[in-house]
Amino acid sequence: MRLLFLFFVATLVQAQQYRAFWADAFHSGYKTPAEVDQLVENLTTARANAIFVQTRRRADVYYRSDIEPPAQDAAVSPGFDPLGYLIERAHAVGIEVHAWAVVYPVWPSTIAPPRDPNHLYYQHGPNAPAQERWWTVSSTGAVGASIDPGHPDAMRYLARVILEPLEKYDVDGVHLDYIRYPEDASYGYNWKALERFLRQENRAAVPARNDAQFSEFRRRQVTSLMRQIYLRAHSMKPAVKVSAALITWGNGPLTDAAFRGTDAYVTVFQDWVSWLQEGILDLAIPMNYFRERTNASFFDRWIEFEKDRQYKRAVLIGPAVYLNPIADSMEQLKRALLPSAAGNRALGVSFYSYATTNLETAGAPTEPNGDFYRAVGEFFATRAEAPRLAWLTAPVAGHLMGEVRIAGAQDWADGLTVRITSDTGRETERVVTTDGTGFFGSVDLPPDRYRITVERNGVLVYRFVPQDVSAGLVTRFEVDLRVDDLPSGDAPVTK
Repeated sequence: MRLLFLFFVATLVQAQQYRAFWADAFHSGYKTPAEVDQLVENLTTARANAIFVQTRRRADVYYRSDIEPPAQDAAVSPGFDPLGYLIERAHAVGIEVHAWAVVYPVWPSTIAPPRDPNHLYYQHGPNAPAQERWWTVSSTGAVGASIDPGHPDAMRYLARVILEPLEKYDVDGVHLDYIRYPEDASYGYNWKALERFLRQENRAAVPARNDAQFSEFRRRQVTSLMRQIYLRAHSMKPAVKVSAALITWGNGPLTDAAFRGTDAYVTVFQDWVSWLQEGILDLAIPMNYFRERTNASFFDRWIEFEKDRQYKRAVLIGPAVYLNPIADSMEQLKRALLPSAAGNRALGVSFYSYATTNLETAGAPTEPNGDFYRAVGEFFATRAEAPRLAWLTAPVAGHLMGEVRIAGAQDWADGLTVRITSDTGRETERVVTTDGTGFFGSVDLPPDRYRITVERNGVLVYRFVPQDVSAGLVTRFEVDLRVDDLPSGDAPVTK
C-alpha cells in the first residue's frame, strides 16, 4: 500500500511539470514546414510539453504582423507563417506554444542597417529626428542598440507589439526576453527618460551612473512594462501564461539582500524577485547558464534560491544545454527537479536551446541534436501534460488596471498617485503610481467592489465611481482629465 501511495504521489508531481525548450531565431528550427514538423517530432521524442519560440527578434517578426516587418531572414520559406503552422502542429500533439519576444534590443551597430524602410530603426533609431529618438544612451553619451525603457512612447509601443500574437493567434503564452537594460555600459540617458527623472525628483543636474535615485528610476521602468504586459495580456485572455527569461549572472545569492547586490538588480535593473512577489509573472524562467565542469556550484546556488522564491507563481529552471555535453546536462536536469532544502520544487525546466544541445570539444552543433532529445525522453520515461496553473484555472483573486489620459498635457499623467480602496471596507487600501504612459494597475485583489482616487502632489484630482473586481478577470478604470483639473485648489473630478 505504501509503495502504491508513493507511486501515486510521484505521478502527481510528474503530471504537474513543464518540460520546455527555447527555440531561437538565430538557428534552424521553425522557418520552413519541414523544420516545424521535425521540431514537433523532436519535442515528442523528448516528451516535452511546451516550446518558447522566438517570434520577435530585432523589431522584425516570424508571424503575420500588422505592426512590424517580417524577419530579414532568407531561411524562412516564402509566404510561410512560422508561428501559425507551429501552433497547428504543436497543439495537435498537446504541446503549448509561447510567443517569445526580444523586448528592448533592436538592431546591433555591428551589422548593416535593416533593409525595410518601415523598420523601427528608421522611425525611432539613432538617426531619427531628435524628438523621435527612442534609443538608449549611455552615461558617456554613446548611443546603444536598444530602446530606452524610460521613454513612454516606446513603452506604449512595446506593450502593443508584444501582445500582438495574443490578438492574432491561439498562443498559450507570451514570453519576454531582454526585459532589462543592456550590460555593456550604464544606459538610461535617453533625452525623454532624463527629462522624466529630473521632473519627478525635482532635480536639475544629470545624474551619475551610480546615482541611487536614478538606479531606482531605471529599475522602476522595467518593472512598469512587465506589469503593463501582464495586466493587458490577462485582460485580453485570462488564461494566458506570461513568462520572462531572467538574469542569473555570477554566483547565486543566499538571501534576498544578496540578490539586491547581483548584476540582475544593480547592473541591468531587472528586479525579478519583486515581480514574483507582486505576481506580475506567471512563469519565471531564470537563465541558469553555467558549465557543469567549472561552475556547478553557481548553478546549484541559483536554483536553490529560485525554488524558494516562487511566492504565488512558479519558476522553471533554465539550464544551458548549449554549454555542456549531454551527460553534464542530464546531471543538471536531475538537480533542477529535486526539491530545495526547504522542500520546494520548481515547476519544471526549459532548455536553452532547441538547436544547440551538446557541447563537446569540437564545438556546439548548430543543428538540432537527436541524441539529446532521446536522452531527455528516456529520463522522463512517460509523457506529462503542461501544468494547470491554479491561479489561472481556479482563480480566487482578480486584477485592476487603468490609464490616466490628460488632454494637452499627457506628461503630467506620469507619476500620479492612485489609491485603490475597497468600497465595502473589507480590504486594505493599495497605493500605486502611474508609469510614463499614465498606466496603473494592481494584481491579486480579493473579489470586492473598489473605487480609485487619483492624486497629484498630495492633492485629490479625480474620484472614480466604484466597480466590481471579480476572480480571474481584469477590471478597467479609464481616467480622462483636462489640464484644468490638475492645479491644486480645483474641485476633484467625479465620474
